[in-house]
Amino acid sequence: MSFQAKLIITAMALLNGLFVMELLRKRKLSESYTLLWFFVIGAVIFFTWAEQFLFSLTGFFGAITPVSTLTLLSLLFILVMLIFFSMKIYKMERRIQELVQRLALENAKRNQRITP
Repeated sequence: MSFQAKLIITAMALLNGLFVMELLRKRKLSESYTLLWFFVIGAVIFFTWAEQFLFSLTGFFGAITPVSTLTLLSLLFILVMLIFFSMKIYKMERRIQELVQRLALENAKRNQRITP
């Protein structure tokens, strides 16, 4: 990868880091997700500049070019994030169902007290 491409990728990653910090500052992103995104930004910068490590990973995965390795790592990250968010959605669905049932029970109790 050319030096210019490395600089552009690094600059874009750092701008993304500033965007994540701004989202955290405005309370639109939690601290845990901020840490996750900083980890991803750090990994992008690391893989951009650590060519020898990337070539070693390429050989380990049996890929032909480092770009294939980056694509594979990106796909794995996306799959992990999909599973993570699926678990979060399931947890929220259960919590909403529990809250709706509690509300229905409280409304039923209140209606019984009003109607003799």
